[in-house]
Amino acid sequence: MQFQMLKIADILREYEQVRLMNKRKLQERRAEVYELIPEIRDLEQTSRSDYLALAIARIEGRAADGATQDTNRSRTEQKRSLLAAHGYPEDYLDPIYDCADCEDTGFINGARCHCFMKRLTDRLYLMSNLRDILEHENFNTFDLDYYSREPWEDKTYTPYDNAKSVLDKSHQFVDAFNTPGAKRGNLLFYGDTGLGKTFLTNCIAKELLDTGHTVLYLTANELFESVLAEYHMKDNKALADVYNYIYSCELLIIDDLGTELTNSYVVSQLFEIINRRGNYGLSCLISTNLPMQKFASRYNERIMSRIVANYTIFNLYGDNIRYQKRKKIIQSTT
Repeated sequence: MQFQMLKIADILREYEQVRLMNKRKLQERRAEVYELIPEIRDLEQTSRSDYLALAIARIEGRAADGATQDTNRSRTEQKRSLLAAHGYPEDYLDPIYDCADCEDTGFINGARCHCFMKRLTDRLYLMSNLRDILEHENFNTFDLDYYSREPWEDKTYTPYDNAKSVLDKSHQFVDAFNTPGAKRGNLLFYGDTGLGKTFLTNCIAKELLDTGHTVLYLTANELFESVLAEYHMKDNKALADVYNYIYSCELLIIDDLGTELTNSYVVSQLFEIINRRGNYGLSCLISTNLPMQKFASRYNERIMSRIVANYTIFNLYGDNIRYQKRKKIIQSTT
């Protein structure tokens, strides 16, 4: 993913376009209402004159006329009553915003608004082409029939029953995100390659993105090499927003942990992410091909203790699903 191509100025231009579009929409509404209810036009013109007089008084240090303020409030009520009497919503001529929290500026008290972070996530997903993947890899297309219903090695449950349980728990994880006050928690999927771990993370990502949550998906290589190393070691300021988003998005997905070149820097950064996000009450979803014994030996005890204490851990096992899918495609074409 070419994070360096991410231009915050492009997002700010989008906000400018939204403001202009909503301003035009409000102008069209005014023209429509003024033609049908000319009394509202007269009320607004008089109110504007009075507000201008109040502003001049403040600039000149004169006390504001309380009677004028009361009159303007009365005019506002008259306008709302006239709108309602003609079948319009009372707020039909109020300013129009896509996001009322930041009034389509992208900022609240100097901090990024949640809608800005959502736009940032959407831009990252478009750049990675993950949006296209999520259209094909989601809960509606997750097929349990690829998992065997026969006993598997020394496991208590068949691959099918185990995968069904993990799928159910993944749905519950999403439901908790959409339930106010619910404890969201963290997930870790582990198992051999080709067993549906990344597919499941994509299912969860799509559901949460579709319901307006902020989600950041990064492979382990992207996280440690393309973002953290570039930001810390090369002082790449262009990555500041992505770096900050690692610690502020509602769900951070780290896919294929263990495929990165693991060293002391990676281990320290992984601990920092897990620890800080845990302190903020923000969720993580980690997938890895490593068995838990190798996972514990590769990463330090502090990381493993937090994983064991704060993550729900699922093991996917069975035959390689990717191989089965390829085999099915080959058979269908012969």
